[in-house]
Amino acid sequence: MKQVLYIAVTILVANAGSALAQFDTTQLAEAYKAYDLALNEGKGYSESADSGTLGWGEGAVIQSYAQMWEATGDVYWLQKISEHFQRIMSAASDPDGDGFLSWNTKTYSCATARAERLHNVSEADIAPAYQKNKSGKAAAQCTGHAYIVEFHMGPDQFRILDWDTRQVVASDVAYKDGAAITQIAPFRFTVSGQPHQGDRFMVRTVAPEPLEFTVHQGMFVYPVAVFIEAVKTRPDLQERFGADAEKFLAFINKHVFEKNEQDWLDMGELGGGYRFEPKLTDRFPNRIMPHNQFAALARAWLVLKDLEGAHPLMGQRAEQMVRYFHSHLELDEEKNAYRWHYWDWIEYGQPDHSNYEDTSHASLTMSLAVVAARRGVIFTDEDMTRIANTWLKLMWNGDEEKPMMAAAVDGREPYKFSPLAARWSELSQWDRKVYDLALKTFLSQNAEQQAHRAPVMLLCTKRAGIEAKPAR
Repeated sequence: MKQVLYIAVTILVANAGSALAQFDTTQLAEAYKAYDLALNEGKGYSESADSGTLGWGEGAVIQSYAQMWEATGDVYWLQKISEHFQRIMSAASDPDGDGFLSWNTKTYSCATARAERLHNVSEADIAPAYQKNKSGKAAAQCTGHAYIVEFHMGPDQFRILDWDTRQVVASDVAYKDGAAITQIAPFRFTVSGQPHQGDRFMVRTVAPEPLEFTVHQGMFVYPVAVFIEAVKTRPDLQERFGADAEKFLAFINKHVFEKNEQDWLDMGELGGGYRFEPKLTDRFPNRIMPHNQFAALARAWLVLKDLEGAHPLMGQRAEQMVRYFHSHLELDEEKNAYRWHYWDWIEYGQPDHSNYEDTSHASLTMSLAVVAARRGVIFTDEDMTRIANTWLKLMWNGDEEKPMMAAAVDGREPYKFSPLAARWSELSQWDRKVYDLALKTFLSQNAEQQAHRAPVMLLCTKRAGIEAKPAR
């Protein structure tokens, strides 16, 4: 493996001063093959049943195969997508019995607690009435049990019982008006006022539960959509991959599209998007998702919408999600650049939003615009020039030798992101400067880093219209 990587590096560095990137596509592709095969024998993270691992680990791996397919035209990469998605499908399950297969994780699930005074003698009260712990490790301490806080001996001390097991959690705890009660992890309560002997308070908790995440599905379904489109539009691929493409599309139609259709939210002229499930252990149950989360899957619908056998609503849903993001873009007229928020929503009838989107998540939201523009859906070349200006005029540190990107789309510091970070370099198609900065970063990296970034660099070279050639 090291030998292959070294060959790739010498080819690249030998041409670093050229106006054009002189890649030997074959050599660099071989370097990435070796890199990929070293990750769990080429299986990546495709054997995991955890949607977080599939989304953020496997999603990047299978996405690289789609990039390599577009950049090289080598059917080896289609075969890789097929093998990986077969394993991903086999890990899907239906724990909630709704008839749809999916993937879930507890990683982002919350713990909740509700507290109430019972029919007590005194006016003493317990607070807060409801709380939610969103911190992963802390939330994992929650048992999901009910608890009794009782002043069984008198007003000066209390004990806490786990009402599910009838075990004493804490005994003879001295009472102080307003003092924190922390024995029911991971929550904090206070009892205030003057209790009376026999007063009891009930605390009901809900432990983190496995949740399904549309964004995780989108991360690995989008590359599979690229596979399906390639096979269904290329007769020469039918014999080898036709059956897989039909199987994958049928699975996606039912278990991804129809499954998520249950959580669709129509926002009228603004467009629409997917909502989070109505589960209290979700961080924001029933609210429309942040742009990047529905964007991950919207890209797949953009690819599949016109293919024979695709769900008939895919095109409409794709257009609505693209429109929702586009309708929330803010134009910086001086820079001719766009800014956008991580999240825009309406709650209690009032529009609201988060801060401007951070660079990492924004790369995923931006990729929706890339796919939409390339397929002629709402986003125009003028829009994409403005998003390229977001990168070049708002986020770039201005350093030609060591280019870095700011922490968010509004340009706030620190400058810590590489021009090769995630999907940003795909803007090379609309501004050559994006490509030049990505190339500068790529050539400064070591052999292993270059092999890892080979799919991105090869794809952007092709999309920027730069011919890839062997070194002379």
